[in-house]
Amino acid sequence: DAKLVAGDGARIRTLILNGAECEPYITADQSLMRERPEAIIAGAQIIASLLGTEECLIGIEDNKPDAIEALRKAVDGTGIEIVVVPTRYPSGGEKQLIQLLTGQEVPHDGIPADIGVLCQNIATAESIYRALRFGEPVVSRITTLTGNALERPGNVEARIGTPISHLLH
Repeated sequence: DAKLVAGDGARIRTLILNGAECEPYITADQSLMRERPEAIIAGAQIIASLLGTEECLIGIEDNKPDAIEALRKAVDGTGIEIVVVPTRYPSGGEKQLIQLLTGQEVPHDGIPADIGVLCQNIATAESIYRALRFGEPVVSRITTLTGNALERPGNVEARIGTPISHLLH
C-alpha cells in the first residue's frame, strides 16, 4: 500500500484509524466497531508497531454510541485514544478527519505522510490483524444495504465479488 511509505524520508508519527463513515446512511464500520473492537485495536497496535508511531488516534462520529463504548473498552491500557467528532459530512473524508483530530492540514497536492500522518480505515486494521493472527486473506467486507426498496435493510458480510443483484435480493 502506497499509504504506508512516507516520501522524502518522512517519519510517520501519528496513526489515525478512520471510524467515521464516509457517506450518510452507511453503518458498516459502526457494525464492525461494535462487533469486533478487539481485532480492530490489535490491528492498530500491529500497524503502529511496524511504523514506530508516537500516537494512535481513532476518530469516530458522535452518533455511534455503541461503537464508541465498545472501542473505549477495547483500548483500555493500550495508549490508543478514541476521539469523538461531530457527525457532519464529510468528516469521514481522510483529509477532513486528519484536520479534525490533529489540527494539521494535508497540503493540497500532498499526502498525509507529508505531515507525518497515516490514516487507515478501521476495517483495514481488522483485516491486518486477521491476516497476521490467523493467516486469513481478505475475502469479505461488511457492506451496508439500505433504502426504501429493501425489505430488510442492514449490514451483511459479503464475499468480495458477490453480485450486487444477489445482495439486493
